[in-house]
Amino acid sequence: MKVDRLFHRRGRFTQQLNYSNMIEQQRLEDLTESAKQYLNTNIELLKFEATERTSVIGSGLISRLLVGMVSLLFVLFISIAAGFYLSELLGDSYSGFLIVAGFYFLLGLILIIGRKKLIETPLRDKFIRSILSNN
Repeated sequence: MKVDRLFHRRGRFTQQLNYSNMIEQQRLEDLTESAKQYLNTNIELLKFEATERTSVIGSGLISRLLVGMVSLLFVLFISIAAGFYLSELLGDSYSGFLIVAGFYFLLGLILIIGRKKLIETPLRDKFIRSILSNN
């Protein structure tokens, strides 16, 4: 009788251990599955954020290029008109164009001398701000 009770208790203890191990294993599987889902969700979120930032930067770049091209054409035609106008005022066909060319030469020198302060630093700062901005 005592032996039967011992085996019966041992069997119950073994069942409890097996049940406890099954619960722990199920919890571990659930935790692993949740971690996988969390990682996959974060990867998808990063993909969407990268796509959004790329599209915002790309569309901004294209729109600025278009505005720049139109502005360049405007300045070109205004320069030609100024050249003709100054040539008419000075009475010959080339002096007005030389004055306009001299103006652009001086403007180019100023930009070359101050390119870091006037062009590179503001553009770099603006580019960094557009990459790091949240909207």
